[in-house]
Amino acid sequence: MFAVKNSDRRDGHVTRRVWVRRPSRAAKHKSKGRRTSPAPNPVVAHDNEAQTVASRIASMADREVRQRYHELVDKDLGSGLTVLERFELERIEVRLDAEDRDPQIEARDRQWEAERTELLQSIEDLLLKLRR
Repeated sequence: MFAVKNSDRRDGHVTRRVWVRRPSRAAKHKSKGRRTSPAPNPVVAHDNEAQTVASRIASMADREVRQRYHELVDKDLGSGLTVLERFELERIEVRLDAEDRDPQIEARDRQWEAERTELLQSIEDLLLKLRR
């Protein structure tokens, strides 16, 4: 908002008019030191919950993990799962899959990954040579 401010001389004659910007109401409140608390970020809260679930699953005993897995599967068949419970079920499945892996399969996977990395590096080297 703007207001008119009269500049006058000592004898009372108006010499000019100047437009002066008045502070807004929000600026008045801000200047009084009022602060609003920031709104909670739902993404951060959700990430914290997910990290809590993941760490809880990692610290559970094998027997507890299997028991919780069956509880969640039964609940999924019945009333359905919340988003956090669905995430928990996925994390448990990953852990159970990792436990069931055969050491020979893992050795082959590591060998395949090393060969793949070597192949990709040689392709990148060839592309660099062709670009020069």
